[in-house]
Amino acid sequence: MKLLEDQWLLRESPHLRILSADLADAVKKKLNLAAQSFGRKATDRNKREFRPEVYPKTLIRPICGGCGHPMILGRSSGKYQSFFCRNALSCIKGCTNRGYKSAKLIDDAVLKAVSATLFTEEFTAALTADVNSLLAEAASRPQGSTKRLENAIAARERQIARVNDQLVGMEGDAAIRSIVAKVKELQEDLDRMREELVEQRRRSQRPPITRVKEKDVLAELNRLRDVLQSDVGIAAPVLHALTGDVVLEARPAKNGKRPEMVAKFTINALPALAAMGQGIGDDAAPTPWGYLHDKDLGGTAAPAERGQVEMVVPLKRGHGSDGRE
Repeated sequence: MKLLEDQWLLRESPHLRILSADLADAVKKKLNLAAQSFGRKATDRNKREFRPEVYPKTLIRPICGGCGHPMILGRSSGKYQSFFCRNALSCIKGCTNRGYKSAKLIDDAVLKAVSATLFTEEFTAALTADVNSLLAEAASRPQGSTKRLENAIAARERQIARVNDQLVGMEGDAAIRSIVAKVKELQEDLDRMREELVEQRRRSQRPPITRVKEKDVLAELNRLRDVLQSDVGIAAPVLHALTGDVVLEARPAKNGKRPEMVAKFTINALPALAAMGQGIGDDAAPTPWGYLHDKDLGGTAAPAERGQVEMVVPLKRGHGSDGRE
């Protein structure tokens, strides 16, 4: 019969350790500090963005329209950075999407098409209707009770206090280490429950307002434009939320000319506005924009058909079309 972990009998064997307890603890603390400096656990929100789909100096990492795989930088330095598809170059997976395309040309073409679309009266009106629809839905959702979880947290805190009291007058290193390990286990469980409580409270929040005006949406779009013009590390995730995957494909040209490379994507401002409005919580002022997506707040990110625009942008220098289909 398999014993549960709390039924195990432990015996300390310090002579078998590769690292001393003090050195192991120091290594763990150092790794934890590194995790807080960059990545998903970073305390700085700007460093918390996890962007495996983009390069450090380019806004967009396009997807190959021939095979569906991310394209890579073939020339990755200087002003001639260019993307290409490795599958096409290696003649595998049936991809024929050969050739290189300037990373700067891709960034410029997409940003130009986005700017030409976001501030039209038609798009602003459609986006305002989508925002108000989602805000109304978020305001009508039922508010769940967190009482049970709060009671569980209080009980765990009392349990930790009782275990700590056992340390008073205790003798023997093995016994003390056993109590310390138990406290650590209980504390990790307590931290998990506290995080869950924060999430439950956020999901139970309702937007401070249930309706916005077109001028409010326009002001937020202006802020979005400023973000897109900022540091690549900040702008790239927001641009990806705005456009989704940017797919590059070759389309037959007229009069027997060489195939024309185009970038296909869908502009949807709701995820981008939601990404900029994630500061809703106990220590942040509520804003309506964070309620447009369900990633953190439990809202309903319903498809925004009115505020979506399908784009096909030719990738050639000097092209002036807005790219709408």
